[in-house]
Amino acid sequence: MFNNRIRTAALAGAIAISTAASGVAIPAFAQETNPTFNINNGFNDADGSTTQPVEPVNHTEETLRDLTDSTGAYLKEFQYGNVEEIVEAYLQVQASADGFDPSEQAAYEAFEAARVRASQELAASAETITKTRESVAYALKVDREATAAFEAYLSALRQVSVINDLIADANAKNKTDFAEIELYDVLYTDADISGDAPLLAPAYKELKDLQAEVDADFEWLGEFAIDNNEDNYVIRTHIPAVEALKAAIDSLVDTVEPLRADAIAKNIEAQKSDVLVPQLFLERATAQRDTLRVVEAIFSTSARYVELYENVENVNVENKTLRQHYSSLIPNLFIAAVGNINELNNADQAARELFLDWDTDLTTNDEDEAYYQAKLDFAIETYAKILINGEVWQEPLAYVQNLDAGARQEAADRETERAADAAYRAEQFRIAQETADAQKALAEALVNAGNNDNGGDNSSDDKGTGSSDIGTWGPFAAIAAIIAAIAAIFPFLSGIVKF
Repeated sequence: MFNNRIRTAALAGAIAISTAASGVAIPAFAQETNPTFNINNGFNDADGSTTQPVEPVNHTEETLRDLTDSTGAYLKEFQYGNVEEIVEAYLQVQASADGFDPSEQAAYEAFEAARVRASQELAASAETITKTRESVAYALKVDREATAAFEAYLSALRQVSVINDLIADANAKNKTDFAEIELYDVLYTDADISGDAPLLAPAYKELKDLQAEVDADFEWLGEFAIDNNEDNYVIRTHIPAVEALKAAIDSLVDTVEPLRADAIAKNIEAQKSDVLVPQLFLERATAQRDTLRVVEAIFSTSARYVELYENVENVNVENKTLRQHYSSLIPNLFIAAVGNINELNNADQAARELFLDWDTDLTTNDEDEAYYQAKLDFAIETYAKILINGEVWQEPLAYVQNLDAGARQEAADRETERAADAAYRAEQFRIAQETADAQKALAEALVNAGNNDNGGDNSSDDKGTGSSDIGTWGPFAAIAAIIAAIAAIFPFLSGIVKF
């Protein structure tokens, strides 16, 4: 009956989730992720919670698509509620060559394996987020470089106002008594090349055409026969004016051409990317990360729940067993899974529909305004999800894990105290035993000393032989034996004093 209730609860949860928006079916069990990655002030590289400064890197749009598609393949069954796929793939139904093992230990190992896989996918997703941010940074970099190069090129071309003044002077001085010839047309004015992004090619072409015309005219002015008739002669003020015009045109062309080449090269590079596309994949990768966090938590919670079956660690805390505390987390984890998967579904749809169809890419090369709005919307959504996920499942999970950790610490403290008490008793017994042995040795020494003293008179017959009178040394020998015995007791006494 108990097992049936467990199965019924699991199926009910799966059905409820699969019928919710887009659906998900996640088994209900797990244990806290073992932190094997760099942790900085409580933030973890492996779950994408640490700050990751990035440099501009040109990851292609196809690379970002493939990276997020790889994570998407793992999450597919969760998104679309394929219960059988999840059970078969993550609970290792077919992996049991000797038949499915229904034991709690086997279930724990299955959930723990699923937790490990979810942790690996989460770490990969965190790396994908970093790569997408690098791509965003690169797209912004080349866009801004192209804009700066264009503005430098535009600023140089706006110097044609000086050329137009010289054209007017040259034309004014190209007069004879019989004719007035307008040699040169004025170039694009500053007003003609003003605006957000004016076309500069016509202005550049006119400048180059004028340079060619002036160069040809300058050669013609050097012809000796140019003054053969009164209708076609050069007055002395005309050539200095053309010389000044030619010098100014050549100088401006020398300034403009490298700026033009730089602007063209940088704009070509900028046109290869659209900052909104990596931003799109950043939002998709982040939605995947948030979903993976919940999936990992479900498996870790489930693994710990099963691990506590008949486990001495399943103690009562706040009027519940630890298992009850863990099982109470499951409903909110399912709710959080559904909510995050809804966000992921939206991000997936945007990736499909907008990957190659951004309106801003069709109308202007200035993507800053559109990107700013996209970034602002994304930031608001991200911070809102931090608060919502924290309230719905992260803080309740942390609370239970803290209860679990506290219970484990209390058990460890009790074991430490028990071991210390046992060690103290053993040491006291050893000291008492050694003290008794020392007292026994002292008593024996006193007896031996008395025996030696009583037998001293029997040695008087030997005085004439020149040997020592041993009997006279008897009391000293007894005292030496007593001192030795007392000295042997002192280390044990000092041991007692230490306690």
